[in-house]
Amino acid sequence: MAWNAARFDRWTSLGAPMGAALLCVAAVLGGCSKSESPSSGSTAASDTSASGAALANAAPAASGGESGGGSGGMKKIGFSVSTLNNAFFVGLKLGVEKGSKTEGFELVQTNANGDAQQQVNDAINLLSQGVSALVLNPIDSKAIIPAVQKANQMGVPVFTLDRGADGGKVTSFVASDNVALGATGAKWIVEQMKTRYGSPKGNVVDLIGLVGTTAAADREKGFSDEIAKYPDIKVVARQEGGFDQEKSLNAMTNILQKFPQIDAVFGANDDNTVGAEKAIDNAGRYKPLGDKERILVIGADGTAQALSAIRNGKQDATISQNPIQMAAKSLSFISDYVAKKPVPENYAWPTLLIDKSNIDSDEVKKYGLWSLQVSQ
Repeated sequence: MAWNAARFDRWTSLGAPMGAALLCVAAVLGGCSKSESPSSGSTAASDTSASGAALANAAPAASGGESGGGSGGMKKIGFSVSTLNNAFFVGLKLGVEKGSKTEGFELVQTNANGDAQQQVNDAINLLSQGVSALVLNPIDSKAIIPAVQKANQMGVPVFTLDRGADGGKVTSFVASDNVALGATGAKWIVEQMKTRYGSPKGNVVDLIGLVGTTAAADREKGFSDEIAKYPDIKVVARQEGGFDQEKSLNAMTNILQKFPQIDAVFGANDDNTVGAEKAIDNAGRYKPLGDKERILVIGADGTAQALSAIRNGKQDATISQNPIQMAAKSLSFISDYVAKKPVPENYAWPTLLIDKSNIDSDEVKKYGLWSLQVSQ
């Protein structure tokens, strides 16, 4: 199932009806750290709970054939995470582990360490271990296609998490609505420019995420489409930050040398923004809150560094996700799938804009500061 921005109107949002009926996997289909060994697996939960016992006796997956586990029911779940060098993905890992424990699944997991080919190899290795479902957090939406197709051929359902796949059959994709997230960043900048100048105008820098990921592409689409509605706001530079602090630091350093007047920066994630903030500091262009020459910075994800930077006046806002709860939701859909309940093709976890005005509010506490639960 390729991710397509035109399908956003079909996303299931938190609290909305589940929508479409369960999609079945046919027996044959034609078709933003702690290190782990890329191909090593670890067991995070056993199937000794009541739900695990129920799964052991469950009917085969909806394909009508034998499930990938070979025991007639969903028990062993394979999970491939793209990297653990970013706190967000550590949060995803934690959420998958918690979800597996709650649902009574045995979990076998691998860390691809940012290597797309290694991730394909890891996923195929997980399939060879007889997993009953495969959860993927793809490094690259195109590179992961062979692994998805292999799972399809074996009758093993695929669930993608945070990032999608551009080919093969995916049963359910759980992520934030990243197009909407990018648009939220643009709208925030527009409002700040209105406050600064009396009308929406100014110079903006767009630090794009990791090219090749659906999250980066969708956030860029949302941001670019929204900011384009305001012709007096000029995007003076668009450069890949790669969801990476060092790459974003270097990119922003070069941009600052070329453009003496910059009003705001949109970072596709908080690693991008932290890198940008360091470059602004290094260039001697940091201005305090309220100063009309301040370079405003907004990012995404809600990392601990971003929250600290907001408190310290270095960053203005972040559009927070909650990878722990998002990942646990994906595991609950696997339980629904084996129970032959409806599972949404696309499920959007809500985001929340956090700035200095609401960072300590009950609303933010209720949403959850996930990064406080993650240690690297």
